[in-house]
Amino acid sequence: RTARKSLDQILLGSRRDADSTCNAVGHAHIDTAWLWPLVETRRKCIRSFANVLALMDRFPNFRFLCSQAQQYAYVEEDAPALFARIKRAVKAGRWEAAGAMWIEPDCTCPSGESFIRQMLHGCAYWQRAFGKDAPQRQVYLPDTFGFPASFPQILRHAGMDTFVTNKMSWCETNRFPHVTFMWRGIDGSEILTHLTPGHNYNSSILPQDFLAGEKNLVASDSVSSHWLQPYGFGDGGGGPTPEMAQRAQLGARWDGLPRVEQKSVHEWCGALHRDVDAAERTATPAQRWDGELYLELHRGTYTSQAWIKQANVENEEALRRAEFLAAAVAKRGDCSATRVSLDTAWKSLLLNQFHDILPGSSITAVYEDAERDHQAIRDAASRVTESAVSTLLQTLGGANTLVVMNPASSNASGVAVDAKGALHFFPEIPACAVAAVVPWSSGSPDPVEVSSHFLANRSLAMELDAAGRIALLVRTEDDRVLNASHASGRGFAPLNQLMLFEDRPRRWEAWDTDRDYREKSAPVEHAARTRVLTNNGIRGEIEVLQKLGTQSELRMVYRLDALSRRVEVLCEVDWRESQTLLRAEFPLAVRARQATYGIQFGAMERPTHRNTSIEKAQFEVPGHRWMDVSEPGLGVAILDEGKYGRDARAGADRTTLGLSLLKSPNFPDATCDRRLHAFRYALVAHDGDWRASDIDAEAERFVRPLTVLGAGKGKGALAQPFMVTADAPMSVEIAAIKPCESGAGVAIRLVEKHGARGLVCVRLPSWCQDATRTDAFEQPLSAADGRARYNAKRNEITFDLHPFGIATIVARS
Repeated sequence: RTARKSLDQILLGSRRDADSTCNAVGHAHIDTAWLWPLVETRRKCIRSFANVLALMDRFPNFRFLCSQAQQYAYVEEDAPALFARIKRAVKAGRWEAAGAMWIEPDCTCPSGESFIRQMLHGCAYWQRAFGKDAPQRQVYLPDTFGFPASFPQILRHAGMDTFVTNKMSWCETNRFPHVTFMWRGIDGSEILTHLTPGHNYNSSILPQDFLAGEKNLVASDSVSSHWLQPYGFGDGGGGPTPEMAQRAQLGARWDGLPRVEQKSVHEWCGALHRDVDAAERTATPAQRWDGELYLELHRGTYTSQAWIKQANVENEEALRRAEFLAAAVAKRGDCSATRVSLDTAWKSLLLNQFHDILPGSSITAVYEDAERDHQAIRDAASRVTESAVSTLLQTLGGANTLVVMNPASSNASGVAVDAKGALHFFPEIPACAVAAVVPWSSGSPDPVEVSSHFLANRSLAMELDAAGRIALLVRTEDDRVLNASHASGRGFAPLNQLMLFEDRPRRWEAWDTDRDYREKSAPVEHAARTRVLTNNGIRGEIEVLQKLGTQSELRMVYRLDALSRRVEVLCEVDWRESQTLLRAEFPLAVRARQATYGIQFGAMERPTHRNTSIEKAQFEVPGHRWMDVSEPGLGVAILDEGKYGRDARAGADRTTLGLSLLKSPNFPDATCDRRLHAFRYALVAHDGDWRASDIDAEAERFVRPLTVLGAGKGKGALAQPFMVTADAPMSVEIAAIKPCESGAGVAIRLVEKHGARGLVCVRLPSWCQDATRTDAFEQPLSAADGRARYNAKRNEITFDLHPFGIATIVARS
C-alpha cells in the first residue's frame, strides 16, 4: 500500500494550481435520427442509459447529462423499470435531465414560435417526470449548424440564462474568437454563452484532450477559467466507458492538467455566472458577440430534402391556424380540449425538427418515417380546424357573403378561391380574424392585362422572353425598370433566371455547398412553351413549361392579381437530377451595399460585398420569408415560403439576389428530393424602405393568404379573438393565439418586427375578465419587467414593447 501511494505520487504529481478548471460531465450525444431510423434510436437510448447507470454504481463522483426530453419519453414508454432507476439517479443529483428543449433542433428552418414550443414541451415533460429535481436554466445544443440573431431574446423570454454549444468550432475559414461571452440578440437581450473549448462533445478525455481544451480557453479572451467538457461515445450513443470515467476521476489529482471537477452542469453554470458577474464590475467585462452565430460550414442544409422543409413550414402554419380558430370559437376561452388534441402533433413536429432530420442529412428510412409523421400532423390540425370552421359557419353569414379567414397579423384584401374553384376579390379583412364579406360582384378597379408573354396591373408590368424568364419588369407609376442592364451592354438581364450548378461537396455531401460551387453552372435558357392560364380581370396567370437539366421537368405559373404589388411564381418541378443545385437569380437595377433578410422573429442586415474573409465565407446564408435590397426611391424584395438558402451579391451597378430551390446529393440518402415538388416565391417592388413599405407584413400575407371557408348560415359579421394596435413605425406580428399551457384561457404571443419601440394595445375577447403579461411559460412577469396595464372597463391591455421584443399575454375568464 505504501509503495502504491508512492507510485501514485510519482505518476500523478502533486496537485499544484492549474490554469483552468474543467467540469467533466458524462454524455451520450445520441442523434435522435441520422444514419438510423427512430426505432433504432429507441434501442440506443435503452442500451446507453443502462450503461450509464452501471457506471454510476462503480464511480461515485460520476455525473451524466442527457439533454433531449424526447429520449426520456422513449425510455419511459419502452423500459419503465430502467426509467425508474433513472428517476432515482436524477433525484440523487447524479443524472442531469436538462437542456430545456424537446429535442436538439435545427435552428435554421424552424420558426421562432417552434423554438418556444421546444422549450414549453421539453420543460413540461421534465417537470412532470422529475419535478424540482430537474431545474432548467441552460439550453444545450452542441451539434446544431448555426443560430439566428434572434435566438438570445427567444431563450431569455423563456427564462433561460445560459446557452452552451460546440459546433461553432467547425467554422472552416475564420476561427470563432470566444469561449465564454455574452451573446446579444437583435432586441438587445443578452445570454451567457459558452463554446466548449475542447471542441468535441464526443471526447474520450485523454490527457491531450484536457490540454487542448485548456489551450483553446487560454488563447481566447475568456473572463472565466471554468470550462465544460462533455465526454462519452456519441452520435450513435453508447456514452462514457469505465476508462473515461476513471480519467475524469484521476483528473482531479493529475499534475500538469487542468483541475478536473465533476459537478452538475447546473452548478457549473452558477460558477460561470459568478465569474462573469465579477468581471462585469471591472474594466475588462465579458466580450460581446452581437448578431447571428453563422457556421461557416454545412450551408447545404438550408436546401437539402426540400420537401421536409416545406412540410415543416406548412404544418407550423396548420397548427397555428388550428389554435387560432379554436380560440375564435372557444366558450369563455376554454381551449383545453384543443391543447390535448394537438399535443401529440406538436411533439411530432418538434421531433422532426431534429438537427439531422429537418436539415436533410439523414438516411432514406428516416424520411419515410417523417412523411408519415407529417401526414398525421396535418390530419390532427385539420380535425381541430374543421370543427372550428363548422361552428364559425353556423355563427357568421349574411346575404351574398362568404366567410373568409385572414390568418395574417395585418389587415388584408385580395383574391381567394372558393371550394368550387371560383375566384373572388375581397375587400379589407381585419388581422387574425374570420369575417362574413361580400366579394366584389362585378369587374375590377384594377383589371389585370394578360397575353401569352405579358402581365400588367396598375402597379407592375411584366414581359417574358422565349425562355420563360422575366425579360422586363417595370414599376408602372414611374416606368422604372427593375432589371439590371445585360452584361453585353444591350438590353436587360432577365429576372428569375434559373441556374443549374454542379454540386459535389468535397466532404459532407448533403450538408455542404462549397464556396466554389458557382464555377460549374448552366443557365436555363432554352425555349419554353407558354400559354395564358387565367384571364378574368382580377387575376392573370401565364403557364410556362420547360425541361430542366437532363431528366427533370418544370411547370411554372406567373401570377399577378388586381391591386397587388407582387408577381408570384408558382413552381411544380419533377426533379430527377443528381448532385445538382437549382437556384433562381434576380439581377436588379438597385445599388445596395447591404441586404436585409427576414429571420425568425425579426430581420437582420448583411453586406452584399465580399471585402473580408468573414463576408467571403457567407456566400450562402439562411433567411426566412423575405430578402430585400433598396436604394432611395426603389427597393425590391423576394418573398418565399419554405426556402432558406439565399444570397445577395453587389455589382458596380446592380445587386443580384439568389434563392436556392432544390439540391440532390447522393449521401446519405441517394433518393434525396428526386420527386415532384411544389413551391412558390414572389417579387415585390417598393419605394426603397422595407419598413415603410411593410415588406415583412407583405411576406407574412404571402405565407398566410386569405382563405374562403364557405357560405355562412348565421348572421354575425366578424370573429376576431384579439385586436392588436401599435404605435408607428412599429410592426407587430401575432406569432400565436394558443390555448394556455394549463387551465382555461388563451395566450397571444406578439413580436415587434421593425426594430422600433412604442406602445402596444391588445383588445381582449368579450369573455376575458383578467389579462396578464407573462414569460413564454405563461408565468406573470414582475411589474418592472412587464409594465402592462390592464383596463377591465375598456377590456384591453397596453404595454411598451422594445425593438424586436417578444410579449406574451394571457387572457382568462
